[in-house]
Amino acid sequence: MLSVNKNAKKVSRSYNIGVMHRVLDALYEMGRSSPTDIAVCSGLNNQMAKRYLNLMNLFRWIEIEKEEGHNVICLTETGIFIHNQLHDSMPDEGST
Repeated sequence: MLSVNKNAKKVSRSYNIGVMHRVLDALYEMGRSSPTDIAVCSGLNNQMAKRYLNLMNLFRWIEIEKEEGHNVICLTETGIFIHNQLHDSMPDEGST
């Protein structure tokens, strides 16, 4: 049996790749942004946005930096790559 640390248990909840795509799209379009701006742009509440941002930070798709005492989120090269892969493989929600 594999041992699982408590941090891994927190990440084991279900996530939706479509939501990840929306968050990455928001970051790609806006550039460096606050978690609140990302939540609004991706259509999530703050708690859900933070949950997804924490997972993406764990995957190293984003970096969380401090600027004047506030968190600022930016995409990493890996995050840009993942965004582009999702953008190419998933249709936009608004298109038919």
